[in-house]
Amino acid sequence: MNQKFKYKLIALILASSVGVTLSNISYAAGSLITLKEMVEKTVTANPEVQSRYHRFLESGFEQDVAHGNFLPKADIVSSYRSQEQLLTVSDGTNIPRFNNELVLRQMIFDGFATSNEVKRLGHANRVRYYELQSAMQNTTLEFMRAYIDISRYRELSEYAKENYVLHKQLFDRIQERVNAGVARKVDLEQAAGRLALAEANLLTETTNLHDVTARMQRLYGELPPETLEAPTFFNAGVEPTSTEALKVAYNQNPDLLSTIEDIQASKDEIKTKKSRYYPKLDLQARKNLGVSNDGRFSSSAADLLELTMNFNLFNGFSDQNSVKQTAEKLNNSKDLRDKACVDTRQLVVIAYNDIQQLKEQEKYRTEHKDSIENAREAYRKQFDIGQRTLLDLLDSENEYFQARRALANVQYDIQTAYARTYAGQGELLNKIGASRGGLPEYKRESYMDDENVCQAVSPVQESVDKAALLADAKPLSSTIVVPKPVAVEPAKVEAKSLANKVVPDVQFETNSAKIKEISYPVLDNAINTLKEWGDSNVEVAGHTDQRDTSKADYNQRLSEKRAKAVMDYIVKKGIDAKRLSAKGYGYSKPLADNDPKEGNLVNRRVELVREQKK
Repeated sequence: MNQKFKYKLIALILASSVGVTLSNISYAAGSLITLKEMVEKTVTANPEVQSRYHRFLESGFEQDVAHGNFLPKADIVSSYRSQEQLLTVSDGTNIPRFNNELVLRQMIFDGFATSNEVKRLGHANRVRYYELQSAMQNTTLEFMRAYIDISRYRELSEYAKENYVLHKQLFDRIQERVNAGVARKVDLEQAAGRLALAEANLLTETTNLHDVTARMQRLYGELPPETLEAPTFFNAGVEPTSTEALKVAYNQNPDLLSTIEDIQASKDEIKTKKSRYYPKLDLQARKNLGVSNDGRFSSSAADLLELTMNFNLFNGFSDQNSVKQTAEKLNNSKDLRDKACVDTRQLVVIAYNDIQQLKEQEKYRTEHKDSIENAREAYRKQFDIGQRTLLDLLDSENEYFQARRALANVQYDIQTAYARTYAGQGELLNKIGASRGGLPEYKRESYMDDENVCQAVSPVQESVDKAALLADAKPLSSTIVVPKPVAVEPAKVEAKSLANKVVPDVQFETNSAKIKEISYPVLDNAINTLKEWGDSNVEVAGHTDQRDTSKADYNQRLSEKRAKAVMDYIVKKGIDAKRLSAKGYGYSKPLADNDPKEGNLVNRRVELVREQKK
């Protein structure tokens, strides 16, 4: 082969390969699913939103049905009669046996019932519209929580993997030194405990990632893509004060607007009920299309045009009570509006305050992470010159992992707080730039402001005057007594034995074994004690209180379930399940007297009892 041609061929192959590679890269970049696209798919295909959408469409057709009462009705009426003949006539004036008629009916006046019913259903349609908007906002908020949490736990999983690898490497080095006789075995035990903690942290983060992925799949309809677009919706910021943010919410929150529309619908329904006090006028026309011969000259075969009036004089007080019933419905609508005001205020002011507090916390978390990172590097350098031990390095790695984890959580919590604030204002979809096509745009009516009685007043966040705290504090030298050194041989002090029972303040849902989230930090603190107990076996004992209505079998089962729930939580946090056993005692072992009606909170408890080694 010609050498020159050979080089040209190689160049051509390389050029083609580069072209294919660039094409693939371009395709991959173009195939990235944006946050906007994912949100629009969610609010279009999610079954919960779809249910609200079809209810909205249904209410629109319901209004069209009522509107049909304004239009004439046309029917063809065919009848056949079989009647005893008392007189025999042959002049064709009998009541015809066969009769066919075209009947036209037109409502002239019905006491404004139809017009008010059409108005009522118009407002009901807008109630369904705002309920759909609320479902879209809430589903989008739930989606954004999952979306943010997936990014959160993907990052935390990477941190946990790095932390585990470093712990394993340092553990192996300590083990080598112990085997070589240059390190203490207790150091290896400590390193093993910290390695186990690193493994538990890794398991926790990967489990969290799995669970939030399942949440995303439920909302989005499929598994999330491998690459998620970094959210930017919060860059728009929020109003300068919580009161201003609350004013926006009171103008746009769909839950609040739906209650205002419901008030208008109830007012029109009252007018519809009162229409029964008015006379009703109807126009009817009948055109005979053909009769049997024996009735061709009968009056029943004649064409007819008639105007009828119906006036309801007495209906057993049903109409009066129907109006009163609807008036109470109006009062209920106003109560729901007031509740929507309260709920919206709580949602928005808490989320708004979280933004401000988390932003300040982010600053401190960043400083903490940076300081720990610098200390970690210093520890490594000091280890190289023999000033630090491998256990010191493990300590620094643990603290660095926790610092990074805390900072990441704060940063993702800020994004979630923005999403919560926007959702409370009815603005989350707009901030993301997403929408659902095919929905109407309703102009803001004057009654929206007339019926909106919400007061945009929010609680003031307490600010801590740190300078005043320090000024009022006692000098450090007066609170810490430094003993003077005494040149005597120190007395031997026996090691203090650990407590054999821990009673954490675990709270459960009523008549349930579900642990309340507020109890998680309490249990985590108790777990630290279990770790101090080494490999001792522990009984998780569940106890209930007793009342006059208490049944022994039920309380026994409940205490067993609660003990099992606490044991499962402890195992999930890294304690060896082989060390634990769960047992329920019902109300057989009270600590204090029970009240016949209220029981006793002290007796409703879970104990962690250290079993003594034989």
